[in-house]
Amino acid sequence: MIMKRNKNIIVIALLLMTMLFSACDKHLNIEPQQSIDDKKVYTNEAGIVNALSGAYSILAGPDFFAGTSVFHSDLIANSNNSTIGWIGTFNGYKQMNNKSLDPTEATIATKWTSAYEAINILNNCLANLDSIKDVDVKRSVYGQARFLRGVFYFELVRFYALPYGFDPSKLGVPIVTNPVLDLSKITYPSRSSISDVYTFVLNDLTAAKDSLEVGGANTNGGLASSTNASAFLVRVYMSMSDWANAAIEATNVIDVFGASALNVTPRLCYDNIAYTFEDVFMIRQNLVSNAGNSNNGVGTFYASLPGFGRGDAYVRAGHLALYEATDLRGGLMDNPYAKTAADINEMYYWGVGTNAGRRMTVKFAKFDAYVNVIRLAEMYLSRAEANFNNSSAIGDTPMNDINVIRARANATLLVGAPTLAEIKTEWVKEMCFEGHALGNLKRWKGSTIAPSTSPWAGQSIPWNDGRLVLPIPQREMDVNSNLVQNDAYIH
Repeated sequence: MIMKRNKNIIVIALLLMTMLFSACDKHLNIEPQQSIDDKKVYTNEAGIVNALSGAYSILAGPDFFAGTSVFHSDLIANSNNSTIGWIGTFNGYKQMNNKSLDPTEATIATKWTSAYEAINILNNCLANLDSIKDVDVKRSVYGQARFLRGVFYFELVRFYALPYGFDPSKLGVPIVTNPVLDLSKITYPSRSSISDVYTFVLNDLTAAKDSLEVGGANTNGGLASSTNASAFLVRVYMSMSDWANAAIEATNVIDVFGASALNVTPRLCYDNIAYTFEDVFMIRQNLVSNAGNSNNGVGTFYASLPGFGRGDAYVRAGHLALYEATDLRGGLMDNPYAKTAADINEMYYWGVGTNAGRRMTVKFAKFDAYVNVIRLAEMYLSRAEANFNNSSAIGDTPMNDINVIRARANATLLVGAPTLAEIKTEWVKEMCFEGHALGNLKRWKGSTIAPSTSPWAGQSIPWNDGRLVLPIPQREMDVNSNLVQNDAYIH
């Protein structure tokens, strides 16, 4: 059963969201409440905006972009000899690294349940738009709700279904559009096809793009904008190998931000408590509201500093070997006295906290920092790859786009058109540890090698193998006879 939550929808009004809404249009400057009765929440503008805040909070939480949407991707795609070394003890994450997933594992179930909780909130917001009298607020809420729903469905289909490029007629995830307030009226939907889910995502994100205002860095206070919708459309089109549309949407984003919008150095992109020049979409965190100290917070795994991080995931030496000596993205700092991210000025450091003495990425070295979801650098890399595969130069050439990234990193510039292998390597060097590994592996039709701790030790697992897909949570299977389990988990 997709929605099994308490009869009252609990909308947690995190300080994160208070900051977020107070920074945007005056029509949305509403003080959130802590708990709203689900029969009353959607009857007026304040309640609906508050509910929308709740959906943002879920997206900003440890089950998505401040946690497992990054870490699930990196671990499932990880090879025994690739970027990440894993020494963690949490069972769910060991299963991901080993490509041996259990449908009863709680981490897998939480992502599913949280997504559909948010989707139900958004469906209720959309169904009750007439409760909003102010036309501008109504349009904004509509666009943001469509944006968020599209993002949640994309996260679901990319983790719980086979890749679009394998066979889009295969099972995706249930598409639910009917709002639920009365639990006695809950239905038990079956899974739609991957193709249908992707069409739904595209429709939602396109509607958001057409409804919301264009926004560059920090012009929308962290809320969705038309530009954000374009950026997520890039991800969707890239997953579909729709290269022309991916390049067009990437160009839309790049043109809004401007060619000079990249931060001066790679290190300036991370561990910030404010927006930077190149942040397209970012999760806002602070000392009170953050996922960094949770068991699923991404910094918990990737940091090893005094009082922060378990150092579960370290950087293999082979990864650092990808960078040439001058490349600012490959620097390794040894500061045994480092206490915080501010003490580290390179992209990698030797851990000095839990599991010390291993190479760590600095990208998540501050637990209350804002979390990068989409950076402008991703748009350049996506456009370069899309134009390469499309034999086109929409917006610019692949060489020029790659050189924008390499120039910022002080790496040697290309003097001719890049090969696809060079574009892929640039992706790994620039975007590593940011949740792109699984999507890249599937898009590039690659494979991963199961680690020595896996039941499949040493086995090459291809991009379209069901072991790289999360199982449908068993508790959902138990209550919904219309659901079909992914093939790899049917025994």
